[in-house]
Amino acid sequence: MMKKDWLRNALFVVNPTAGKLRLPFKQKVVRDVLQGTDTQIAVATSETEAAELSGRAMSKGRLVVACGGDGLQNIVAHQAVDTGGIMTVLPLGRGNDFAMSIGITKPENVITALGSGRILNTRYLLVTFGNHQRICLTCAGVGLLSEAASRASRIPILKGSLLYAVAALASFVKLKNHCYQISCDGKEIEGRYLIITGAASPYTGGGMFIAPDAFKECGMVNTLYAGKVGRREAVRLLLKVFSGAHLDHPVITNRHFNEIILDTPSENRLARLVYGDGEYLGDLPVKLTIGSKPLHVLVP
Repeated sequence: MMKKDWLRNALFVVNPTAGKLRLPFKQKVVRDVLQGTDTQIAVATSETEAAELSGRAMSKGRLVVACGGDGLQNIVAHQAVDTGGIMTVLPLGRGNDFAMSIGITKPENVITALGSGRILNTRYLLVTFGNHQRICLTCAGVGLLSEAASRASRIPILKGSLLYAVAALASFVKLKNHCYQISCDGKEIEGRYLIITGAASPYTGGGMFIAPDAFKECGMVNTLYAGKVGRREAVRLLLKVFSGAHLDHPVITNRHFNEIILDTPSENRLARLVYGDGEYLGDLPVKLTIGSKPLHVLVP
């Protein structure tokens, strides 16, 4: 399809609170992408409203553009998976890791995507708890990843990798290597770990290159975990994550599995938190797999 065909039937869903830009500036960014067309822009004031707007539009065959961060993009992706619809993203959040993984880092990339008509069947994690199920577009995990994400959600000023680096450094003050039980395709492992993550795409934490090998095995979860380390070594590891150089560190295991099950005997609340796409997903135990239903995303 040509760009004008996508735009004629698209819905741009805007998260008014994502990122640092005020709503009028976000709307201006969207209008610049629309280039004078009368395509509909909808401001979603809640997760429920974002899901309902996206689901209705996709059920009518309309393209939905998630204008926000990883949280809104996750909500829209849920609807795309459920309805078989098509989505793309306009990154306006503080993290934007999913957008980075599909090559959309600025509004010009969205315009290119609308013109190209290239649809990618995109990987995502299926995150299964005892009583509910979520999807994750980037990385989901426990340990330092979750504690830093929890802290980052309470830091109002910063954005991107700097936000998550500061949150991680704050977590080092009371650093704990919690005891975890890991089942990797049925093989049981137990020990104390700094972090355990399953990745569907390479980036997390506002641009940290945590899973450089995420796309090497399409149907498998790229699983990374770091053994017990002290504060000084944990800081060194954090600095290496920005370039992906952490994979060479002796405490890092980097593998691909069909299924990962995580649990912990710890009663520490922080040990049980599972975060993904910058959002709290649930408490351990959890199972991570690659989603089987297609997720269609318009990309540059």
